[in-house]
Amino acid sequence: MNEKPVHVMEVGEGGRIHLPKEVMKALGVGPGNQIKLEVRGDLVSLSRHQVKDPFAEAAKKKTPGLKELMEQQEARKQEVSREFEKRIQEKHEVRPEDREDFWR
Repeated sequence: MNEKPVHVMEVGEGGRIHLPKEVMKALGVGPGNQIKLEVRGDLVSLSRHQVKDPFAEAAKKKTPGLKELMEQQEARKQEVSREFEKRIQEKHEVRPEDREDFWR
């Protein structure tokens, strides 16, 4: 028998409740997201509220500052430099068409 977990919570000041992590994960919500409450008689249904503006949630995300961008760029530069040094050490095959006199 597949029993769904039941969560009993205390209602705090101002009607606040704390959603358990399992419930938040099941709904796919986190801090800052909106949820929709529907009252059906003596039952309440919770669901994730789909934001109409697709850019609203993206606008809330932290964008990297100049320092972080510079650090990322420097790390990438070092990675590319290492890859270049590695490849320059490899032995390369010289094909006949790579020679200048081949095309004359």
